[in-house]
Amino acid sequence: MTPRHAALLAGLWPLLAWAQPVLGTPPRHAPPTLAEVPNAQAITQRIWAPGIDDGYVPQGVAWAGGRLYLSAYRSTDPAVGQGPCRVFQIDPAHGATLGWLDMPPGCGHAGGLVALDERTLVLGDTRRLYRIDLTAAFGPRPDAARAITATVGLRGALKASSIAFDGQRLMLATHSAQPTQALAHWLPLAVLDTHNGSDIDESAATDRIALPTKVQGTAFDSTGALWLSTSDSRHGLLARSDPPGQAPTARHAMVIGMEGLAFDAQGALWSVSEAGSLRWQRWGVHFPVLFRIDPARLQD
Repeated sequence: MTPRHAALLAGLWPLLAWAQPVLGTPPRHAPPTLAEVPNAQAITQRIWAPGIDDGYVPQGVAWAGGRLYLSAYRSTDPAVGQGPCRVFQIDPAHGATLGWLDMPPGCGHAGGLVALDERTLVLGDTRRLYRIDLTAAFGPRPDAARAITATVGLRGALKASSIAFDGQRLMLATHSAQPTQALAHWLPLAVLDTHNGSDIDESAATDRIALPTKVQGTAFDSTGALWLSTSDSRHGLLARSDPPGQAPTARHAMVIGMEGLAFDAQGALWSVSEAGSLRWQRWGVHFPVLFRIDPARLQD
């Protein structure tokens, strides 16, 4: 390929990628077209978020064993930010929903989701952690009664608005509009066993850092840099902080309502937007999809 042809292909790539169909099943309650969003040239794949027609609001995203996982809570009322929680398993190649796990009644928001390995997820509800055995939850013989292998309550300054894993420790992030309360705490994985069935507070944390306000999703890349999504009904932003806790080294405008983050095995970044869910259908932006981001194509 000549340099001229390579440059031409690079210029056409955003149009070619965006012309690809959205995978999965489109929701019935809205038109099957999506809003134009910032940094569309970096989005290489889109999948309709499952559960939209049933009132589920997309939240956390995880990648494990070649599958995508999405956590969500059910609410159609803008004044009600909690409801029954569900974790969906999704085939990223075709967009099909392969199954789901209904969480125990105590789960109300399901804001964070992270994979510890190919067989284990941790779901972060605001004031509780749940460890999930994927074989029990989504294997050949699903057994919801055996799927939750640990629960830990969170008190004090500990909140799991979103959750990440740096390879050794869990990082629990607090979503807050107040800078002094926008924090992340690191926890050793052992707390899931040593405090299974009981509560912990910030005294169990091994480290703490300040975060930007309104953080919705967190994920570590292969270099150890921390990626963060921040959003509300008017703004969406993806930032990279290296080292974690320092001022972001890169910021990229993104779709409003951007939520959880997860890197796949190829180093692409997956996220989801709650804009277009039944709860937030009045926002005026319709983008209730899981989407794959090529970090190299992001622009400021």
